[in-house]
Amino acid sequence: MIRTTNSNHARVLAAVVMAAALGTGGVMSASAPSAAEVPMNGCPALHLLGVQGTGESSLGASPTADTGMLGYLLGPVVAAVPDLVARTYIPYPAGFGGAVGTGGGGDSYADSMGQGVAALTATADRIATDCPATALAVAGYSQGAQVVSEFARAVGAGEGPVPPERVAGIALYSDPDRAPDSPVIPGRPGQLTPDPAPGTSGAAVSGVAITTAPVSGSGIARGEGGDYGALTGRVSSICVEGDLSCAAPERVALLRMAAEIAAQADLRDPLAALSSIQALLSGVLGDAWTTVVNSDFRLAPGLVDYVPAASLADRLTDAADPRTPPVSPQESAAASARWGQITGVVAADPFGQLPKLAGQLSAAWGQFVCDNADLTNPGVWLRYADIHGRHTGYAVAGELASGVAWMTALAHDLAGNQS
Repeated sequence: MIRTTNSNHARVLAAVVMAAALGTGGVMSASAPSAAEVPMNGCPALHLLGVQGTGESSLGASPTADTGMLGYLLGPVVAAVPDLVARTYIPYPAGFGGAVGTGGGGDSYADSMGQGVAALTATADRIATDCPATALAVAGYSQGAQVVSEFARAVGAGEGPVPPERVAGIALYSDPDRAPDSPVIPGRPGQLTPDPAPGTSGAAVSGVAITTAPVSGSGIARGEGGDYGALTGRVSSICVEGDLSCAAPERVALLRMAAEIAAQADLRDPLAALSSIQALLSGVLGDAWTTVVNSDFRLAPGLVDYVPAASLADRLTDAADPRTPPVSPQESAAASARWGQITGVVAADPFGQLPKLAGQLSAAWGQFVCDNADLTNPGVWLRYADIHGRHTGYAVAGELASGVAWMTALAHDLAGNQS
């Protein structure tokens, strides 16, 4: 979610290309395409779609300029197999509420995300229609990875703009939606080589290994990713330890709630931010309380119990998540009526009900404290001493090299299948 800055584009680009060519770090070497692999009818064997991170794109961004983090990924692939691939970067706001230092416009993160998903969906649909024999590979970084993750889950569930068999691969880098303790290939613990593109032998892809070390934690956006349905095996999720965007500690419920609120806020200046956050927090607390009253209290004649179906931490983070529908007027009215019943039972039998409820609520509070234990653990936060460097260092650290080799290999396999 942090803007990528790097002053030595040429050196890093050369390093990525060299890593792919020399097969270092578990990456297969790339070979020149044969005449049989040249695509027909003006449509390439593989069309690469890239969704950049926060501050790296805009509605007016060039769809073909190799800039930002993904420029180090898609640019080398196009250079390696120019006759087999095309690439399109998805223009979208890439905003974070106008917060200073993040770049992008004034769109909230949540609104920017929504526009990114819509733009990616429309572009994938257009390419699939215009080029029926062309496969798609999609890559995303940071905010863009969350956009691509949402797109991939829809496609994998059969609800996307293209069928799963049209998608050759999905590459996620620093995904805020990374599932807890997700392996590098989600749903395939221990697997290092992605599955082949549908309809191909996978001969070239079989020589690729994604050797990024597994990391703990999950994405700061609650880790909704991980279930990619029919795309499982063709999705990679690359994250490095110390990158708070994709490897946040597990027991930081309040931090996740704060991130979800910030994702919806106007952060252009301190006054706007305070007003926006106050309004959002008020709504989150109200929605969470409504859900608790309606779902977590059990009523019987002369009896009331607090029996939570979800923890307080989960209720708060669910309510803060911009993907969660707001509480309806009917739900609010039902909670008000139910609370009146609860207070009536307690008032009729305070000595019988209050001690029991106090114990139940105390246990829930204890669980809430446990769910936030990592917030006050210095040992945990030592892992995040270089948050910015870890988040923006994927190209410099060579984490994109396996992606370059993978996309190149997919193009060879797909083009060979067309011959």
